[in-house]
Amino acid sequence: MFGLFSFNKTPHGEALLKGVTDIHCHLLPGVDDGMDVLMNSFALLAKEQMAGVKRIYFTPHSMSVDGSVVDAKSYGAHYHSHSGNHASGVHKGYTHAATPLEKDFSTRFEGILPSDYEVSRQQEEYTAFESGIGAEFSQERLGGYSNAHLKAKFEIFRKFYKGDIDIRLAAEYMMNKGLLEKVKNHDMLTYSDGRHILVETSYFAPPIDMDTILYEIEVEGYSPILAHPERYEYMGPEDYTRLHQRGIEFQLNYLSLTGYYGKRVYAKAIDLLEKGWYTYTGSDFHRLTTFYHQIGKLLPKKKHAALLQGLFENNSSL
Repeated sequence: MFGLFSFNKTPHGEALLKGVTDIHCHLLPGVDDGMDVLMNSFALLAKEQMAGVKRIYFTPHSMSVDGSVVDAKSYGAHYHSHSGNHASGVHKGYTHAATPLEKDFSTRFEGILPSDYEVSRQQEEYTAFESGIGAEFSQERLGGYSNAHLKAKFEIFRKFYKGDIDIRLAAEYMMNKGLLEKVKNHDMLTYSDGRHILVETSYFAPPIDMDTILYEIEVEGYSPILAHPERYEYMGPEDYTRLHQRGIEFQLNYLSLTGYYGKRVYAKAIDLLEKGWYTYTGSDFHRLTTFYHQIGKLLPKKKHAALLQGLFENNSSL
């Protein structure tokens, strides 16, 4: 155990990501509040490749309502709305203007990232491919993405991605009654083990019958992983204890250890980490700037770095 890097010197920042699997991020363009266009996904993947990340699961938000999956604008603030072709979430051509930060990435990663011209051409082709699958999924509710639709969009993305990271598709499922319909139909985007699924709740209130939902997920043969429990405002020590004792696995957002989400979340993350109650960890990256500004602030103490690496090693089993 703890074999990815030496602890003669406590690893910090990007060094913590060498050889790891990230099981939680939002890099599939145009499906939720994560990446909007190919260029941003390519840039972040290039940076993670340089840091040594080996495998990444894309986990778009999946919110089941009456058996379908609705886009993230229904989920809360900061989620972009889909204009134009609502069924496929298509962006009409490459209209995104690169920020100075993104131009800096293009300069620093010349030879790894495509040129501006190539990205623009690829975005147009990507949009055309998306339009091609739009008819098949045109009956989905406004802004909706079924699992089949997400799979189709992911396969399109894979046609254009030329990096070395092993990219895979799962999902981050909101726990509600609609989710149970998908679970009972065994229509789930699991991790590669075919068993684990990533689930979440509202940050401010638990779902109705949360324990029943978790129980039904397990009855159907799935193993739920609770995403970023440290971020749920309504959860206190008794909630974490109850969930841990009933065997629910927790996934740490490792940027919680930088203070990115605030002092309260940081304190809860450290407490759960030191108790050994996390099983997995992930970035929960939504945008390029988060990596650019936060990864250098990942400065855990030696004991916390060792515990974090243990979680990364667990990730590799999924």
